[in-house]
Amino acid sequence: MSERLEEHKQRLAQAREKLNGALDAIGDKGDEQLYSDGAQWTLRQLALHLAISDIGHNNMIFHYAEGKEFIPADYDINRYNRRSVEKRDEMTLQEARASLAQSRENLLAWFDNAPDDSFLDKTGRHANLKILTISEITDVMVGHESTHADDILAMLEAGN
Repeated sequence: MSERLEEHKQRLAQAREKLNGALDAIGDKGDEQLYSDGAQWTLRQLALHLAISDIGHNNMIFHYAEGKEFIPADYDINRYNRRSVEKRDEMTLQEARASLAQSRENLLAWFDNAPDDSFLDKTGRHANLKILTISEITDVMVGHESTHADDILAMLEAGN
């Protein structure tokens, strides 16, 4: 495996470890509201968002690696985030975590089966509407998980 791909895998693992630590800390506070504006999600709903986003990021990578379009130019990320969480609102925190584990396993297996790392330079539209390389999309994944983990931990620490 290339050094560049190994570095991406390591950064993804570090972000996921941080996120898992934050999700572990939720305990029985899953129904407490995290955000007071915007999505106004509870901690559990944020976990749903993270699970849905992880699958979406994987699909971006898989499509763009094959040169296929995935995110349309008129994509509304806020509407999608809101509706996707609403549609899966019955999902438990444990189910969201299982989904996160499965989607990451799928991505890492896909990385491991790639013949080389040239796919990292292919581009496509991210849900934020920017055209990014797959390498940059993995950076967004790391930042997304780290930022939300920080939000969870800050909320829980403030409540203690």
